[in-house]
Amino acid sequence: MSVIKCNVAFLSMVAAVSCAANYGGASIKAVTDDVMVAGEGPFWDSENNALYFVDIVKHRVYRYRRNRLDHAQLDGDVGFVIPVTGYRDLFVIGLNTTLASLRWELNKKTYQVTGLTTVDKDKPGNRWNDAKADVNGNLWAGTMGFMDAAGNVPTGRGTLYKLNSTRCFEQLEPVIPAVTVSNGLAWNNNGTRMYYIDSPTKRIALFDYDPVTASISNHRTLYDFETDGLPGVPDGMTIDANGDLWIASYNGGQVIHVNGMSGKLLGKLKIAAEKVSSVTFGGPRLDKLYVTTISLGVAREKYKDYPMTGKLLEVSGLGVKGTLNRRVQAKCFRPSLRIE
Repeated sequence: MSVIKCNVAFLSMVAAVSCAANYGGASIKAVTDDVMVAGEGPFWDSENNALYFVDIVKHRVYRYRRNRLDHAQLDGDVGFVIPVTGYRDLFVIGLNTTLASLRWELNKKTYQVTGLTTVDKDKPGNRWNDAKADVNGNLWAGTMGFMDAAGNVPTGRGTLYKLNSTRCFEQLEPVIPAVTVSNGLAWNNNGTRMYYIDSPTKRIALFDYDPVTASISNHRTLYDFETDGLPGVPDGMTIDANGDLWIASYNGGQVIHVNGMSGKLLGKLKIAAEKVSSVTFGGPRLDKLYVTTISLGVAREKYKDYPMTGKLLEVSGLGVKGTLNRRVQAKCFRPSLRIE
């Protein structure tokens, strides 16, 4: 059960009431003992009841299945991992600035990486960050500039790209240029609204979306962290069955819940980790929220206040279900790779 707290302000003799749930009845647990340096990009594979996610800095793709955590050790920063439709063991990954395929069978430790195309060749230090597939399996993926030891990222060096199913890997289509930290993506159930985050803006952008052409228009702001004085910046996000957003707050120690239509803040889920990086719903009934966190840049003395730093977390008891994570459509992949 969530607990509702209301703040009342009197403006021109009219009482304005704002309420937000704090989800005090939710249960949060670490599902593994491993500490991630930069845990990111959780994807629930409903076909195999497995959770995939990455550790950007450790150069790993993780698989959590049947209470077992395995990983594929790569040779560069890995920003995301998304399964491909029609394949049991084929994934798209972002490796440095290369879009690559990862072949990794469920019950094997061996894997194979194949580079497909490279972006941002004129921007040394850039890397892939977050990515998602829309309701029809079109891949959208974004880049960001190099983050220094102090956490600074150069402004405007990133781009949000789309995998064009006509040209495939000849050239990814740049859709939104000059972003700084391309991050969370989500679509509503019928694919007519796209939500997008460029983290330093502190805003969740909203676009009209044409699912037939996979194109965006009518850019506006759905929600701004400044509206409610929230700490941190928005990072990864997901959408629930009600069409509402769950957004990780990097440097904010929480996940916020925002109405996908009105942009109203619905609630705050406190997390015992300062750097909350991303979220997705999973589990056989899609009623568990998986949360990735980051330990990079967190001072050791803060671990007392943030004991779940760097952990993969599972939240239950929120009283809401998620939507299926979408796989990337297989059109751009060679038929000879298909597993029958």
